Parts: sequence; structure tokens; C-alpha cells
Amino acid sequence: MGRPPSANPKSKAVPIRLDAATEKILQDYCDKHNTNRAEAIREAIHRLSEDETRYFWSPEWRALLGDNEKNLMNISEEFQGTIQLLLQLIQQMKIKTGSEANESE
Repeated sequence: MGRPPSANPKSKAVPIRLDAATEKILQDYCDKHNTNRAEAIREAIHRLSEDETRYFWSPEWRALLGDNEKNLMNISEEFQGTIQLLLQLIQQMKIKTGSEANESE
């Protein structure tokens, strides 16, 4: 009678206190992934034991970071060029309208 014994019994209880922000993060995760709080916490704890180089520095992750770094560098250079152009245009407008002379008075 009753339920058969679990192959992996959960016999250790770990009561914790959460601040409101942490509790919301946990609840949002559970809602998004359709899981309960206990399972989400167990999953997070298992991630702590994973080899960081495997988890964060997989070849796919490193390639993605490398591609994004190149894109950011290109965008940064383009943005700097655009800012310089805008500053030059502002200076030209001040000279043409005589606003520089008015500012010094």
C-alpha cells in the first residue's frame, strides 16, 4: 500500500529566508519554466557544482562572446566617428550663426 520508495529520497530539509526581490526572481523563474520552488532551488544548487569552464566557457559560448566583442568594437568606432561629426557640425553652426560671439558676452 502507498507510494513506492523513491530512488532518490529528499530527506534533508533546508529552510531559508528570502528577501522580496529574491523571492520574486524565484517565483518568476518557476512560472516561466512551469516548475515548483523546491525543484528550481535544487536545479540552482546543482548548477553550483558544475565545472565553470564547461558551463560558462563552452566553445559555443566563447564563439558568441568573440563575435559580440567584434561587433561592439565596430559599433564603438562608428559611434565615435558619429559623435565627432556631430561636434564638428555644432561648431560650424555656431560659427555661421555667430552664437559663439553671443556666448562670450
